[in-house]
Amino acid sequence: MTRLSPRMIALLLLCGAIAGVAGMSLIGLLHMIQQLVYGIRRIDGITFRDMVEQTSAMHRLLAVSGCGIIGGIGWFLLHRFGAKLVDIKQAISTSTTPIPLGTTVIHALLQILTVGMGSPLGRETAPREISSALADCISRLLQFSAEERKILLACSAAAGLAAVFDVPLAGALFALETLLFSFQRQCVIAALICCTTAAWVARLGLGSSTSYQLPTLTLNSTLLVWALLLGPIITAGSWLLQQQLAYCKPANRSTPRLIFISVAAFVLIGVLAMWLPEILGNGKAGNELLFNDSISWQYAAALLIGKWLALLLATRAGAYGGFITPSMMIGGLVALLAATAWNSILPPVPLIAAVVVGATVFLAVQQKMPLTAILFVIEITNITPDIIMPVSLCLLTALPVQQALNK
Repeated sequence: MTRLSPRMIALLLLCGAIAGVAGMSLIGLLHMIQQLVYGIRRIDGITFRDMVEQTSAMHRLLAVSGCGIIGGIGWFLLHRFGAKLVDIKQAISTSTTPIPLGTTVIHALLQILTVGMGSPLGRETAPREISSALADCISRLLQFSAEERKILLACSAAAGLAAVFDVPLAGALFALETLLFSFQRQCVIAALICCTTAAWVARLGLGSSTSYQLPTLTLNSTLLVWALLLGPIITAGSWLLQQQLAYCKPANRSTPRLIFISVAAFVLIGVLAMWLPEILGNGKAGNELLFNDSISWQYAAALLIGKWLALLLATRAGAYGGFITPSMMIGGLVALLAATAWNSILPPVPLIAAVVVGATVFLAVQQKMPLTAILFVIEITNITPDIIMPVSLCLLTALPVQQALNK
């Protein structure tokens, strides 16, 4: 494919608009579910963290237990009677594998429903799946070539990410770095067209405010040394979490036994949430505490253990969801603990900057997207690009360790 045809450009604009509408609609549905389940109206200044913190411990336990019942039954029925789900990367890699639209939509809605009720997984996978499924239907209807379909699916999936987080540049880079594995000119242009369109359409309904409001960051030379030493720690934590998540994934998702496992797992998550409400949801609640320096190291240690266990339990329950925001939360908590220990005996590093470095690098390593992670965090926080220096130094030691562990 040497150039983008007018037909392809038109379809990229259309799929970007579809992704924007899908992202806007799913986030609106998510907020509505949160309000219904936790009984607190979501108005300006009220976040999901405020909701779960203001409800009683028993309310949280019942809400998350209900999540286990609905999720367990829903995914059991979907795997037993629905068409086989097709992973986005699998669909992109082979043109012979269509994405089942009906099953994918139900699957995405189940993700939004469970995350709204308190599942500890992310929300970004649902709009990516719906956007790519619709793009696949369009590409097959119009008989696109295999190369055109590949670009359209990758850009549409990335546009779903761009829409829900309002990150058009990071969304485009996500398509290039993790889905297309290409930075050819036509791929770059296609990704930018689709992702910027999606973000612009989603802003019409969701607004354009940044996800996190951070105070002015202070950076020092000590932070650079600390970042170099943090890299192997972040990679070791990410590798351990990946191994445990792989072990916890159900081998058979179409057995009725998984319903009871789901209920038991989410009851345990609910018990943890009675004392640690910020483990609920996609991780934004924990990130808000971290990015505003509103958390002690003791509570950070408890949250790290609680969120880690919650992710394992949700995976064992057979739940689906994203790992972008949960990865940031885990990385930020690890970085806060590491920085606190460092500051107790050595020249101090600024805590909020340390948290941003840890969150970014853990996301980069966990999702295998170092370039996207840097741009993603800059876009959702609107922080100064000066943070790139300590993040890059941390990645300098993190990525070789990751390569060694993978071998």
